[in-house]
Amino acid sequence: MVNLFRPPYGSPVTPDAIGELVESLAKRAGLGRNIAPHMCRHAMASNVSDAGGTLDEVQALLGQKHPNSARPYLHPKPSRLRAAVERVPSSRTVIDGVRK
Repeated sequence: MVNLFRPPYGSPVTPDAIGELVESLAKRAGLGRNIAPHMCRHAMASNVSDAGGTLDEVQALLGQKHPNSARPYLHPKPSRLRAAVERVPSSRTVIDGVRK
């Protein structure tokens, strides 16, 4: 992510700035609780799993480097990884002609 909103412009966004952005967006959305950027990672993994993604697909999508003993033997095809992402419903689903 590139910093577009505060100096130094064009530099990588710092972890603190990402935390501030997520906190601001949570307040703006009226969530009523603190949200940390790492929660987005957990949510993505849960969404892929809930949509039928397998554990090895989740592991690959998260870029986990230290899997349990069976994980080094699992090699999902790129088409399976793409299919896992495609199974996650879009938050911009159109219902009755209205974008929700």
